[in-house]
Amino acid sequence: MTHVHIERGDFRSTETDVVIIGVQELQSVNHLPFLAFVDETLEGRVRQIVDLGDFRGKLKTTGLLYTDGLITSPRLLLTGLGSMDEITIEEWAENLRQAYGYAAKQARNLGIKTATFLLLEDGYAAQVAEAALLSLYTFTEHKTVLEGDEAMALDTVTFLLDMESESAAKKWAVQRRLLQSNRGEIRIHPDVVTRDIRLGETIARGTILARDLSNQPANHLTPTKLAAQAVAVAEETGLRCEVFDKAALEAKGFRTLLAVAQGSVEEPRFIILEYIPAIPEGEEQKPLVFVGKGITFDTGGISIKPGKDMHEMKHDMSGAAAVLGAMQAIAQLKPDVRVIGIIAAAENMPSGTAIKPGDVITSYGGKTIEILNTDAEGRLVLADALGWVKQYNPQGVIDLATLTGAVIGTYGHTLAGAMGTDSGLMAKVKAAGARTHERVGELPLLEEYDKAIKSKVADVKNLGEG
Repeated sequence: MTHVHIERGDFRSTETDVVIIGVQELQSVNHLPFLAFVDETLEGRVRQIVDLGDFRGKLKTTGLLYTDGLITSPRLLLTGLGSMDEITIEEWAENLRQAYGYAAKQARNLGIKTATFLLLEDGYAAQVAEAALLSLYTFTEHKTVLEGDEAMALDTVTFLLDMESESAAKKWAVQRRLLQSNRGEIRIHPDVVTRDIRLGETIARGTILARDLSNQPANHLTPTKLAAQAVAVAEETGLRCEVFDKAALEAKGFRTLLAVAQGSVEEPRFIILEYIPAIPEGEEQKPLVFVGKGITFDTGGISIKPGKDMHEMKHDMSGAAAVLGAMQAIAQLKPDVRVIGIIAAAENMPSGTAIKPGDVITSYGGKTIEILNTDAEGRLVLADALGWVKQYNPQGVIDLATLTGAVIGTYGHTLAGAMGTDSGLMAKVKAAGARTHERVGELPLLEEYDKAIKSKVADVKNLGEG
């Protein structure tokens, strides 16, 4: 795990293996007063690489300088932030994520242990912290890591609030005004920056949890083990947690979840996590509910998938992983809204007990479903989960799933596909995606599609026409 520290001080005297400074795209050192100050400190080393054209601040480029004792750190790494011309706040925030994430990777590639990111204004500290931590993510749990492995070298990241280096903040402010920045007032409030760094770290830790779960091989993350992980997160963060085992699912009527699981020796689990904010006694609050598809391995069942790349089907529980990571972050951030996380977990395997094409099963909500393809199992476990959620009378429900490869055929890996029945909630999801660069493309949900899933032997079928 990468350790995070927040310090105040002068970048010239900080004890670290490398100081990382963001630089907007430029033509000369004199164009940026703060960079000119850094160049003066390093006796012209910045000007040298800029004049040679080795570094001009383009996005996702870096310039490495050896300081030869002119500052305490032996290295200074300039990372390009790109141009600030005609750029929106959202685009600038994404530039920062990419730039500082790229710099963190470059620092790790140097095989060093500690890196310090210089911060000279608030407003974007959360993005810098999130990007630095996520860029360093690796999944090595099942690898034998040898001593000196460079991939594991960078283990400490420090965010330095520099308010001391000869009016550095003033030079930075002048620099931004010269660039006609539309980012607003230049300022640095230590408490605000500290809060935002912790925000970015919390979001990153939740994302890392989700990544770890998704990357786990299926023999190390069965539905039972996923439930145990949820219980551990709840105990650590103070979430309420309830887990239904197979017997409870049978008693309560979770028939479509059980049907998907019946071909596997691994039992299914239904996981409920709840965050309850501090609200006045007697006041009721409708919850926001997240539902995650947790197919810990998906062979396709009787409608078995091709063998090529089937090992990737361990990722079919990524929706559940996202819900668990989000609930961990929510419990730590403590928003003023009640949030419930639901995970429906099962394996989808072929066997003599597996559901078959042509079978008819009844969902928790009471609708009968004709099975045309057992590889369309995600919608079955989600049907039971969404049926259960109705009892909460939620203000909104968002389900997350690796539901179909057809979305990748539509949007590639650039957008996440989404469809919904609440235009207001959909607008909020798309706006949040734009702010975080986790962009969402809306898919149609037309009444005509109802006809495509009508069945001759049941209320609906689990595969549409076309």
